[in-house]
Amino acid sequence: MGRSADAVVQPIRSFDEGCRRRLGIVIECRSCGKRVTYRAQDFVGFIAPSAEIETLRWRCAWCRTPAESARYVMIEKMDRQDLAQWKPPPWMKRRRGPVA
Repeated sequence: MGRSADAVVQPIRSFDEGCRRRLGIVIECRSCGKRVTYRAQDFVGFIAPSAEIETLRWRCAWCRTPAESARYVMIEKMDRQDLAQWKPPPWMKRRRGPVA
């Protein structure tokens, strides 16, 4: 019995923990079937440290419909080409100061 290459062994309690563990975030879209992996670190300043990514609203980067799911994955063994780089839209502002 093997584990999926992108499986996370222990539950991640917060976005901050996901960043500390250098994990990725996989967004899956039911509408178009696309699956994209971002580095959790790309979202620092835009997602509260205490947030649970599974409860946030995500949108597909291709078709812009609400995504089916978001979850953490281990990215240390992934090729660099397998990771997408997230850039905030021009209208999105970075969080200021401590947020809990």
